[in-house]
Amino acid sequence: MADEAKVSLTITGAALTVLQKQASPRKRGEFVSNLLIQFGAVDSGVEQIDIEGMKLQIMGLASSNKTLEGRVLKLERTVSAMIAARG
Repeated sequence: MADEAKVSLTITGAALTVLQKQASPRKRGEFVSNLLIQFGAVDSGVEQIDIEGMKLQIMGLASSNKTLEGRVLKLERTVSAMIAARG
């Protein structure tokens, strides 16, 4: 990073546990920097665009799921009819 500043922060024990699990001592500053940048992006409206995109993807997946459910139901009926015809 070109613009860096050394800071001292007081964080909770839970936050420290997360930080220790997510980053090595040498990478913790980078980890916290990325978190703050991502948090700032949420406030700038980037997150809203991502949410709308995810909603559209979920709607598409739901539609595909309904199509597949219909195909499975048709196959189940066919197999049931074949079993009934043999028995």
